[in-house]
Amino acid sequence: MYSINRYHIFIVISIFIFFAPFLSLASVNNYWQRPILSQNPAFSLYPENCGACHKAQYDVWKDSLHSKAMSPGLMGQLNPKDDPEFAASCYFCHAPLSEQAEYRIQKPEVRSQNTGAEDFDYIKNPSFDNKLKLSGVSCSVCHLREGKVYGPPARKEVRSQKSEVRSEGQKPHNSFIERDFFEKAEFCATCHQMDEGYELNGKVLTNTYREWKESVYSKSNITCQSCHMPDRQHLFRGIHDPDMVKRGVSFEIAKNEIGKDNIKISLAITNSGVGHFFPTYATPMIIIKGFLIDGKGKIIEDTVKESYIGRKISLDLTKEIFDTRVPPKGVFNYQYENILHKDAERFIIEVKVYPDMFYNGFYKAILKEGNAHNKKLIKEAIKLTERSVYTLYRKEISLKERRG
Repeated sequence: MYSINRYHIFIVISIFIFFAPFLSLASVNNYWQRPILSQNPAFSLYPENCGACHKAQYDVWKDSLHSKAMSPGLMGQLNPKDDPEFAASCYFCHAPLSEQAEYRIQKPEVRSQNTGAEDFDYIKNPSFDNKLKLSGVSCSVCHLREGKVYGPPARKEVRSQKSEVRSEGQKPHNSFIERDFFEKAEFCATCHQMDEGYELNGKVLTNTYREWKESVYSKSNITCQSCHMPDRQHLFRGIHDPDMVKRGVSFEIAKNEIGKDNIKISLAITNSGVGHFFPTYATPMIIIKGFLIDGKGKIIEDTVKESYIGRKISLDLTKEIFDTRVPPKGVFNYQYENILHKDAERFIIEVKVYPDMFYNGFYKAILKEGNAHNKKLIKEAIKLTERSVYTLYRKEISLKERRG
């Protein structure tokens, strides 16, 4: 598992490190050079310090998954001392500040005698800050470069306030720098599109930006920020948030045929408002289940039928088992057909979301195989992934009055 994706990322990191001083921050690609170069030591990098003034942004960010990017599941796998290269490949998106990494690449002085390529080595990072590492994708990750604060163009009311401050001779953030790419999908694509990543069946594992780019949402300029940061709120909500998902998916009973001896039900699940595939990653799974229950509320044996929406891959990432994800405006049709059992009183159809199904299986596997670096953290991750399950849709149909 540890070798997956690591060499591609390693090469990208190395290029960024050595050419970073020559890059301009005017473009989003150059802005996201990683690891992000060390900041001015006089500048506070901790998100709670930013929250002293930017309370609204901080309060929602601290409950977001961005703040939990260094999760127990990730940290339980990493051993930066023995394998700094693999840790760096994960920090590339989960903790991209230079100060968040225990080790940094040392510039090679010689080339390999065997290949002629430069040999890379890792040394202890003197600017490493563990507290900052645990903050994950925080304010500084997105807004701070070379000791200067960047962000989207100020709104009218904010711009007028800044003018008043300037008239008093104050310069907040040492002259805040505006960049319009903060409001473009390309800003998010730096972590949510991994073209250099591992592929299965001709598809990369992280393809969210291109899914959006090829959709009607891109053509209508409905960006990632429009849904995941409405009104510039730092929510970053996605598949883990039931309300967010309910706004993006619609349900319709397309067929409802109940006779004396059989039952036929069809549920149309439409990706009506998600700007990319539903779901976009290979980690979640949506399970649709229909079944008959008797008068005591018990499920009647052999009446359960399940279908799946998601991209299922093997735990070792070597095989794609199926891919039934729904593209924007696409429809998934669930079909239920069965003999109508004499004791059946109700038919129930439910749709459950398992946001972390792949992770849950993977964590259990590495724990069983003894490949977890930190067993305690992996056990904690298993509990967290099991608690993230929720019911997205449920429909009951009475059968007593419907029999022919």
